Amino acid sequence: MQIGLYIKKNLRLSGQRINIGTLCERVAEKCGVSIEELKSGGRRKAAVLARKVLSWIAVTELGYSGAEVVRFLRVTNSCVTRIISKGKKPDYKKIKLS
Repeated sequence: MQIGLYIKKNLRLSGQRINIGTLCERVAEKCGVSIEELKSGGRRKAAVLARKVLSWIAVTELGYSGAEVVRFLRVTNSCVTRIISKGKKPDYKKIKLS
């Protein structure tokens, strides 16, 4: 089973996409960072990974726009755009979001 399909099945709530705030809480908890740190733009490895994972899942798996993610995370547009435009999933095999 592909990781993308696994995440989609667990994060969708009865056919609706999960709230980005809930996704943020789950990602922050699994990556061992606080929500404030995730949204701060800090450069600690765990926070950067969490931001990448959240951006990737929100845009590619759940259909949020990049602008919605940018506003939620309070980061620059280029931060989210770079993550998504690389076309490469961040390494989140160690993070189980279910």
